[in-house]
Amino acid sequence: MAELPFAPAIYEHKAKLIDVLPYPVSRSAELIAGAMKREMEVYAPAYLTVGLDIYNLEIEAMGGRVEDRGNACPELADLPPDFQVKLPDFQRDGRFELMLEAAEKVSKFCGGTPLRVAATGPVTLAAKITGAENLLIDLFTGEEKALELLDKCQAVSRGWLAGIREKGFDAIVFDSMASPPLFSPDLYAEHILPKHRELMDFLAASGQEERELVMGGDTAPIAGLLRESGANILLCDFAADAAAWKAAFGDDTDFRIRRNLGISLLDGTDYPAKAATFRKEAENFTNPIIGSGILPWDFEPEKLLGLVQEIRRG
Repeated sequence: MAELPFAPAIYEHKAKLIDVLPYPVSRSAELIAGAMKREMEVYAPAYLTVGLDIYNLEIEAMGGRVEDRGNACPELADLPPDFQVKLPDFQRDGRFELMLEAAEKVSKFCGGTPLRVAATGPVTLAAKITGAENLLIDLFTGEEKALELLDKCQAVSRGWLAGIREKGFDAIVFDSMASPPLFSPDLYAEHILPKHRELMDFLAASGQEERELVMGGDTAPIAGLLRESGANILLCDFAADAAAWKAAFGDDTDFRIRRNLGISLLDGTDYPAKAATFRKEAENFTNPIIGSGILPWDFEPEKLLGLVQEIRRG
């Protein structure tokens, strides 16, 4: 498996690579680019993603307040009393232009490494605004307000994707709150899959060849639906049984599947046994990618790199 691509999940951990806390890095195109240069040097990833606190960008641009949490990822603190979901000005509001500036800087040194800019999917955006349980209950009971909120969030997601593509960059869509067990296969099929398909169709029509949809957790119950999303890179997270996920997904010849190593495995011990287990899991897929759970700020890179080296040695 020497040729397996390696795509670790590096967000707030970017900041540690340049010995800065996450919040100031998230607010500086120069620091983001510098951190990603170190990311390339340390991890040699198959893909680079511009973004740190990836689920905050759109809500902050609409008026949400994001707070500094020390060495943890910055997080949404609160929404103003008069908060409304509206289409931001993607050239003036929030940090959209900052992320595109960072992408421009990274593009000058990333060579042939694919570069993507992070965008939040509509379900995660809606869930952060109204609360995941509230959104679920309202969708389950057919509340019109929930459907309207999802439609508004979809417009925001698509607007940011358009802004990314207009600048000539690829996008990657993160929508993990749409995963089971929060959303059942039926709810996903009825309310969410059409929205994911619309976003991926938009990216395809814009000329983006590799389209990744990131949904963490155990997505085996909806794996067969995910193949209809229009994404051609999908995540089989460590929470899912790889064989069950693949059985539900079906023929994956035209897809790349990122199989994640759980963060609990990355303790720097027993590399051969862990590598053998991962290789067996990866054999389920035609075009597997080595992935990881989200690395914390103070993670020690050698613990992951040692395991990846052992996986590839096999």
